[in-house]
Amino acid sequence: MDGWRRGLMRVLVTGAAGFSGRHACERLALEGMEVAAVVSPRASADDGRPPVAGAVAELPCDLTDRASVLSLLAQVRPDAVLHLAGRNAVDESWRAPDQALAANLMSTVYLLEGARALPGCRTLVVGSMLSPRPGEDLARSLHPYGFSKALQVTAALAWHHWYGQPVVVAEPCNLIGPGGSTGICGKIARWAAACELADEAQDAPEPRQSGLRQPEPFRLSSLDERRDFLDVRDAAAAYAALLRSGASGCSYALESGTLRSLGEVKEAFDLASRVPLRWEIGASGGPSPQPRDASAARAIGWRPEIPFARSIADTLQSERERLAAGN
Repeated sequence: MDGWRRGLMRVLVTGAAGFSGRHACERLALEGMEVAAVVSPRASADDGRPPVAGAVAELPCDLTDRASVLSLLAQVRPDAVLHLAGRNAVDESWRAPDQALAANLMSTVYLLEGARALPGCRTLVVGSMLSPRPGEDLARSLHPYGFSKALQVTAALAWHHWYGQPVVVAEPCNLIGPGGSTGICGKIARWAAACELADEAQDAPEPRQSGLRQPEPFRLSSLDERRDFLDVRDAAAAYAALLRSGASGCSYALESGTLRSLGEVKEAFDLASRVPLRWEIGASGGPSPQPRDASAARAIGWRPEIPFARSIADTLQSERERLAAGN
């Protein structure tokens, strides 16, 4: 393609306009890779969306359309594919399980088939820690989303087994950080930023935000549930390392190695916020997941580097800036 520099690792990144995708594209470019960013045809560049940093080109493609995906791979001829696109909302998967399967499973199959026509093309498929664990009954998955992601990973490893393709799987834990996460920390950050804005408007000498009200308290199911939170920028660094050094046919858990309670999450936001935050605390917390072994990722030289407190502060600052731009 015109303007592209051969000699660099050319990486096709799906879901490039999303939360993880933007960080991944920027990290890969910083490490000297040539990035082709695949975006949804519905996410046009003229709708106010900022361009994907680090990308040499943005390429719209419907990843659930087999012909479009095969044509894209034949056109770009990447050295590697980083597959981040998909439907990631559990609630949406209950309403439309067929669409979750099309977006998470079939898009992966089409990408694997496109890469199979390119000798040596590596494929890094990013799964989910919400998938059933090996040996568990897939038919008893907790939700269609987890079912679709388990099938996605199974397909990726099957293509390696059947065809000898260089396929690697990454399964990150709960990703946090700036850029619009839809996870719990992203939701809290948007709420906390709205609380700050409402408080600022009330204290102004002249009302600047007509009708702006203080948001309702944020409800946490409990203070005891524990999760492993990993900064999305550390995950992006892991993807770069896995593209270069990940072993084909292997799955890599990506975790910070520290389980944190929702009470610790609350405390971090209380410290980062410019105003007192009002919470509603429940007592119906679900089970906490067991820690996973992330030693395989560390064995190739990856280490999480961004402290949890900085991740929370950066997430909240990102939402402050978004609100300021919108108001």
